[in-house]
Amino acid sequence: MRRLRRKFPRFSELDAMACNVEHHVHTKWTDGKPTVAEALAVARDRGLRSIAITEHVRHEGSDWFHAFAVEVRAVGRSVDPMQVLVGCEAKALDTAGGLDVSEAILDQCDIVLGSVHRWPASGGGLVNFAELPQEDFAELETSYALGLLKNPDIDVLAHPGGMYQRRFGKLPDPLMRRLVEAAHASGIAIEISTSYLQDVPAFIDLVREIDPYVSIGSDAHNVDAIGT
Repeated sequence: MRRLRRKFPRFSELDAMACNVEHHVHTKWTDGKPTVAEALAVARDRGLRSIAITEHVRHEGSDWFHAFAVEVRAVGRSVDPMQVLVGCEAKALDTAGGLDVSEAILDQCDIVLGSVHRWPASGGGLVNFAELPQEDFAELETSYALGLLKNPDIDVLAHPGGMYQRRFGKLPDPLMRRLVEAAHASGIAIEISTSYLQDVPAFIDLVREIDPYVSIGSDAHNVDAIGT
């Protein structure tokens, strides 16, 4: 049986309790530094209400995911009443919403993040970021993110415009607006991730205006970042 899409607050519904969450964390199961137990202990000590461990996955080569999910649920029982969610971060494969994840993994998740990290080149392999003009980079990343927002399997568009912002600075306002408006139309939450956003006040003003569903996550890869 397929899981139900996770419920998120609209931006206008955020209050102290709704903000007291961390829904984007990586551990040693993929490219993070803490163990699951270390990450959950820190989240508990910082008084978080909810945490999601959202490991990077691929359609092939993620046979470890079941063992990961079992561990998260087992360790999560030791930090009750903090809510602990099993999640994944899956990458966009194309501009049509293709997602690099298996049905078996999706079925084990409480929360699914869709993200843009790299994209295939027409002749095979991956596009070389260094060869893309800045404007083309922005448009291409936006088109992949818009594709993800058509995929009903994801709950959250993670770090919108993040690859562009890490390289060039703030994503052009018209493109970020397109993403937030598309998230609002799709009912998929858009992530507030200050580790990627280059102009947090402008983004907050935009989501306040459009009022999409929102998810809060730091993309933490170490314990210091959890809850930031």
